[in-house]
Amino acid sequence: MALLQKARSLPRSTKILLSCLISISFILLLIRLSQFRAAINENKSENKELDFREINVSFLQLVPRYTIFYPWVVITAIFCEVSVLPFIFSLVVLGVASSYIERFWGYKEVLKFILIIGSVTNFITVITTIVSNLVRKNVLGMNKPLGGGISYYFGFLVVFKQIIPEHNIVLFQGLTNVRVKNLPFFFLIVVSLWSLFVSKSLYPIVPSYVSFFVAFCYLRFYQSFLGDPLLPITSANVSNESGNTLITGDASDTFQLAEFFPSITKSYVAPIFNGCYEIACFLGIITPFNDDFIEQSNIRAQKRSEQANQAQKSIANSVAERRRQVALQVIEERINKGTRS
Repeated sequence: MALLQKARSLPRSTKILLSCLISISFILLLIRLSQFRAAINENKSENKELDFREINVSFLQLVPRYTIFYPWVVITAIFCEVSVLPFIFSLVVLGVASSYIERFWGYKEVLKFILIIGSVTNFITVITTIVSNLVRKNVLGMNKPLGGGISYYFGFLVVFKQIIPEHNIVLFQGLTNVRVKNLPFFFLIVVSLWSLFVSKSLYPIVPSYVSFFVAFCYLRFYQSFLGDPLLPITSANVSNESGNTLITGDASDTFQLAEFFPSITKSYVAPIFNGCYEIACFLGIITPFNDDFIEQSNIRAQKRSEQANQAQKSIANSVAERRRQVALQVIEERINKGTRS
């Protein structure tokens, strides 16, 4: 009963995303079990060994060989998890990240973000995989399913870098202190080493890097919302009738691509990224930022950080208040026991 009440209290985007993850993954499991049992019955006489992990559902999963026949899998594959641990991890990531981000964006923008980042990441990943397999003449690689939560993990890291870049994550009782703005680069290095030495393939390095860059480009240049140019409020909290303007992108200095890299490398990578920005503006791919918009974005970024810090302080105060009440209750119980004795 308590679990049901907690589920009802979840933000709207969290309910929708978790429902998609659970339902699609469960349907995928049922279909795979059905196909596996049918394959066992067909191969009883041939005495062939079957591996359940080799059972794929091409109209739900992102299988390179069949993607052209089932183009909608670039969306359904976002919520397809075939193993227990990845499923639990995606469940936690979607639940925690979406519920937090919805406070700033509203549920519609959270859903839009997941669909855009996940589908574009899956599309680019499957195209890259097909080309790589054709070049290397790897026939087996065309049948390995892709997709899953990896298509949006790094997208969430980019969002946190935008919203709470200076927030510290304390681990192991204070032994490790990591700033949110350093997490994307750290995990990009981790997946690079994993692909190089463990999996020895393009997975997970390709979807991770694609998800990172797609999320950054979307938030930096294309995300649109209604609001006051100087306030960190999205279309979730405003209406067209209040005279708000349409704001597209985030031109703040703290959200430049070079800011995702360590300080020692910024002087080297910044000219490269600035050159790419100038080329994209020249080709008309993106709209160049003017000085007024950059200044407005910097003000919004500062107020957004203050808003996030205020929310963290309120959470900390509520936790401290609960601890104080528990401590008072324990003291009161001890006093009552002493008087009785």
